Amino acid sequence: MSVVKRILVVDDDPDILEVFQLALEAEQYDVYPLLSPRYIFKTIKDYHPDLIILDIMLNGMDGRAVFKELRLNEETRNIPVIMASARYNENYIASQQYHPDDYLEKPFNMTDMLQKVNALTNN
Repeated sequence: MSVVKRILVVDDDPDILEVFQLALEAEQYDVYPLLSPRYIFKTIKDYHPDLIILDIMLNGMDGRAVFKELRLNEETRNIPVIMASARYNENYIASQQYHPDDYLEKPFNMTDMLQKVNALTNN
């Protein structure tokens, strides 16, 4: 029996959160949707995600700053992160100081998204 992988999805758009949740749950992932990164560290502590999908453009916050905090924090630095954005492309993300484990350009293709998730959770 395989262990269910837990995925934390952070996006300020409830519709996009729902799309992620439905697609990932259909693939037997456990999904925790988070509309704001404000409580991300508490959520990570309580939920222990195997992967984080993090939007760059968050309401009033920058996903890149949140990602940097994740990488600088001892407890979260090894959690794989996929960054998602409609505004920035992969080349821009690659040019940043801290690199996510993968990148999703919105609107994303479900198959691509699931392949990236599967690769990072070894599902």
